[in-house]
Amino acid sequence: MFAYLDILRPHNAVMSVLAVFTGWILITGIKPEMLVVPQLLLSFISVFLIFGAGNIINDYLDIESDRINKPQRPLPSGKIGMRTALVYCNLLFVTGIIIAGFVNMITFAIAIINTLVLVLYSLTLQNKIFLGNVAIAYLVASTFLFGGAATGSIDFIRLPLILALLSGLATFSREIIKDLEDIEGDKRNFLKRLSNGISKLAERFGFSKSGEIQLKYNKERARNMAAGSLILAVLVSPVPYFLNLFGTVYLIALIPTDIIFLFAFYLIMRVNGKRNYSRASKSIKIGMFAALISFIIGVIF
Repeated sequence: MFAYLDILRPHNAVMSVLAVFTGWILITGIKPEMLVVPQLLLSFISVFLIFGAGNIINDYLDIESDRINKPQRPLPSGKIGMRTALVYCNLLFVTGIIIAGFVNMITFAIAIINTLVLVLYSLTLQNKIFLGNVAIAYLVASTFLFGGAATGSIDFIRLPLILALLSGLATFSREIIKDLEDIEGDKRNFLKRLSNGISKLAERFGFSKSGEIQLKYNKERARNMAAGSLILAVLVSPVPYFLNLFGTVYLIALIPTDIIFLFAFYLIMRVNGKRNYSRASKSIKIGMFAALISFIIGVIF
């Protein structure tokens, strides 16, 4: 039975649940009576199931590479059969969407869209530079929107939307940096990924295909995109204060977030090699967590 939980990547799914919780308290505040309502519990279950199903479909389609790179996973190890995994995946997707429908129509719509994006990402977008990064950024950002929408308040288009935009921009930047890190660390892996999903859009961003795939990734352009996305995140971060949604305490709590993002920006622009790409990626991840804490402080104070 452990394999059926393991294939969901529960630690990743739990992070999505925490994002939903953050989106929820941005609207309701931290009130005990608002933390035990059915809509919140249903939202947790829905997001956990849908993102877990997304991990299953990804493993299902990546079975050949996982047999070499990650043979201990449930599918390549044979702990779960391929047909069983597909049925399990579909069951979780459908159940997650139905549960979202019991929250409200907005969460129902987000659940359907996220399911489609997760399936599309696994089928093709993970092999497409830029589009795959956009998909991941959207999926991360949407969990905050889902939590805000679950409250049934129209205010979900304010604070949760701002946090979703900030996290989406930071995630987009980090995904680009991870691609650059892959180039430095394992060119063969990167080339295989590129050859499986090259497109005209990918070519516009520095890729070329003529007989054999050749590595012509425009690192400078990619770095500029990652850096620009981070600067936009910094510019977005104080918006709740200027809209009088949060007070001065939030602005003070935000300082570490923006410092970390600006440090990551510095690393991106001067980066030279896998080690520095890794530092930039980790810095962005820490900055995203700091931003989350800043928003929670803003709610409390």
